[in-house]
Amino acid sequence: MNFIVLDLEWNQGPLNARDERMPVEIIEIGAVKLDENFKKKGTYQKLIKPKFYKKINPITSEITKIKTQDLEHEKDFNYVMKEFLRWCKDDYILCTFGTQDISELIKNMQLNGMDIPFTYPVKYIDIQNIVNIFYGDKAEHLSLEYLTNFFNIKQKGVYHRALGDALYTAEILKLFDTNVLTRYISVDSTIGPKSEDDQVYVDTGLAFEMISCEYKTREEMYESNLVSEVFCPVCKKKVDKVIDWFSDNAKYDSVYCCKEHGYIEGLINIKKRYVTAKKEVYYGIKKIILIDKEKYETIFKRKELIIKKRQEKRYIKGQENNQECNLENNIENNLENNIDDN
Repeated sequence: MNFIVLDLEWNQGPLNARDERMPVEIIEIGAVKLDENFKKKGTYQKLIKPKFYKKINPITSEITKIKTQDLEHEKDFNYVMKEFLRWCKDDYILCTFGTQDISELIKNMQLNGMDIPFTYPVKYIDIQNIVNIFYGDKAEHLSLEYLTNFFNIKQKGVYHRALGDALYTAEILKLFDTNVLTRYISVDSTIGPKSEDDQVYVDTGLAFEMISCEYKTREEMYESNLVSEVFCPVCKKKVDKVIDWFSDNAKYDSVYCCKEHGYIEGLINIKKRYVTAKKEVYYGIKKIILIDKEKYETIFKRKELIIKKRQEKRYIKGQENNQECNLENNIENNLENNIDDN
């Protein structure tokens, strides 16, 4: 099996013209092909002529140094992707730095009318996640440029360009044993499973992840067993609830406790996917993770802060409603007085 280390550069349209189904459009793809012994077998790099956001955003241009005129004579997304997939051949797994590249790749394929060529569920290796697992307590942060310095990796290319970033990511990947890479496989959640039979479960022994099937409404999803089933990811035994589920925008958080293995965080992220321009479906990603006491205390404080802010909002809204009522009463009284005077 080959490792295809992939990196993408993309462009954003202006806020008032941005398509929610595809907030970014891929303008460059870079990749490094490694064999099972991490020997480099080749590289791939192509610029892509944009179809949706034809003018390069100034911020994108500043970061990547790619200008609108640089893409005018390049091939379109479908052409480049088909060429890239032929270069990948058959037996491979995609490797990226973070989760967004795979997600945006699938979204761009959908919006360009391409069939998704990857076996569902789409599994890949997230190098950033693996570094976080093994070095999260030592590295100050997890940017690619910082980590190349952290691991004393020699200069391989230009940062913020697809091939350069792919080369650096490949060097970080080589630091880990193949068994480690394949143990901590990530699963893309851009597209939710179509039925309960297709729901995705990932168990690493220290964490558990589930991607629910798609539902027509949020209400249908909330009525499913997505929230109720929480257990210890290590021993799989029942756990006691310590902090009840609370919401923070589209995310839900909670804390449980296993008598043997300690605190466990339950997380649910609500996802929305457009089936057509006007039709959408919902699905949830649930994660169950072992945490320490410090993390538990952080979650506890965050919930308290959210509750406090909501109480303050309700109080302010109540005051505004009272003021509106008083104003309406004054108007009504004035009207009545005017009527009486007449």
